[in-house]
Amino acid sequence: MDYTISITNRCNLKCSYCYEKRLNTEYGCISDETMHQVTEFVNQRGDAGVVYIFGGEPLLYKDIVKYFCENLTAKQFVITTNGTLLDEEFIKWCADRNIIINMSHDGSECAERGADTILLDANLKLLLKYQPETLVQLVYTKETLPFLYDNIMYLKELGVKKVSAAMDAFLVPDDPDSFGDLLREQWRKISGIKDLFVYELAAKKKTIRENTRSTCGICKKKLFINWDGKFYPCIQFQNKQEYQCGDVCVGIEAEKARAAHPDYSMMSERCEGCEIAEYCRNSCACKKMATTGTVRDISEAACLEEQVHILTALEIISKENGGKMI
Repeated sequence: MDYTISITNRCNLKCSYCYEKRLNTEYGCISDETMHQVTEFVNQRGDAGVVYIFGGEPLLYKDIVKYFCENLTAKQFVITTNGTLLDEEFIKWCADRNIIINMSHDGSECAERGADTILLDANLKLLLKYQPETLVQLVYTKETLPFLYDNIMYLKELGVKKVSAAMDAFLVPDDPDSFGDLLREQWRKISGIKDLFVYELAAKKKTIRENTRSTCGICKKKLFINWDGKFYPCIQFQNKQEYQCGDVCVGIEAEKARAAHPDYSMMSERCEGCEIAEYCRNSCACKKMATTGTVRDISEAACLEEQVHILTALEIISKENGGKMI
């Protein structure tokens, strides 16, 4: 089981694309009591693969982050941060314990995040000094899509070897056709960047080559633990009572949610009849909920992005096979 522990939903930035603004929740931080209960729960189960320390911005509470990393038993810890609060002491502390830090950075222009690009650049270089394989997570919006390739190249020039580029979940294209064309142009250029791991393309190539598509049932492979101690199947479902599947006091109680939502992992309704649907990951309930507020459909923009990822990955595979498809 992979666990995501959201120690807080507070943040020191106000990103225009932040998912939290759609969740209509009060802001808070995990209490000492809940922190100890979460630790006991996970350790008693003894099945922790990756533990993701999440927020909000978790580094607002570095002592809590350190507590979990020191007291939970897991195969791997991953901290996701906006990067603004990183310092050398904390980075070295993580490096000495093989704790992975994933950092967000949108490239040369971070106005959508309200972040100081100079500060992010400096902190990223410091992080790469200790963790050269750091995955840098970029979010692109309708306004920044034309510069997606340029922003990824900006990160590469800073020394980044691994990137993930996710689209703003709230994006609504003015003209879907021209939006799709622009997506295709940008991702084709990105696919040509040498010596750079791009998560989305690597994951899609793996799915196509292995002819496998991951499916996720409610709380079968992963569990989201909210700062208030309540359990949900994924981050986009927090505070949705009908999807709550237990808490730190009673443990995992997912059967009711599974029975109530048999469509949780269904392929998006718009995928019916699509020629490349076999490679599609739009059965992801978290992605569907993030973009449409339901588990039955995906947004048009996300559908276009998925098509572009598939077509780009197929082109890469064809080139690698000497012009032959798999």
